[in-house]
Amino acid sequence: HAHGHSQLVQTETKTMDEITKLAAKCRVATPHDVVINSECVYTFHSPYTTDEGIVVNLTTFIGTVDDLAFTANDDGAESSALFVRICKKRVPKEDGNDATSEADKTAVKLGVGVEGGFQSDQDKYDVISTYSIVVIGKSGDGKAQVLAEMAYDGASKNSFPMAVSQSADAIIHHAGLAVKQDLSAWELDDEPKPVSKYAESLPFVENGVKVSPNPSDWKCEKSGDKE
Repeated sequence: HAHGHSQLVQTETKTMDEITKLAAKCRVATPHDVVINSECVYTFHSPYTTDEGIVVNLTTFIGTVDDLAFTANDDGAESSALFVRICKKRVPKEDGNDATSEADKTAVKLGVGVEGGFQSDQDKYDVISTYSIVVIGKSGDGKAQVLAEMAYDGASKNSFPMAVSQSADAIIHHAGLAVKQDLSAWELDDEPKPVSKYAESLPFVENGVKVSPNPSDWKCEKSGDKE
């Protein structure tokens, strides 16, 4: 057993060496960067589609499925690169599904995720996200293959080079292409529009001038000109 463990540690060290070698290429995404962390740009797979989720390049911020990891690299020189793998699963919430359907049956408002409306997916499911840092290499025929992979979570985060963890965090928490507003809650807008408190108390001043609805009657008050 001890032998097995030392082998595991060796592999981990080797994996970390591979990751560290590429750390200098990592970039940290800013809010202005385009980060594609919600789908593969080629297949439209999302982190939910398969157990492999998607991998996002820590240098280009482009998300793809494993096989297509190098398709976006034009220079062709890259033989390996670092990615963060994002996998998500929806797990039905514990408190029974009957409650869910009951709530939906008794919806009194046309809306999702609002009081009196239908439940949104967020109310029905817990989303479990798992991440890992992946070294993907390009073999001779241009195919991508995973060379090394390490779980990336609260416990392991600090063992990664800082450049890697900052880059991964920026990608994971980036709003990405997903709509920035939270659209999980919406309701049909049928409420009467409130009257502005400023408009409400404006006095209407009667100045004695009646404007004819017929434009040919309009003339200048001062000169009497019609044109």
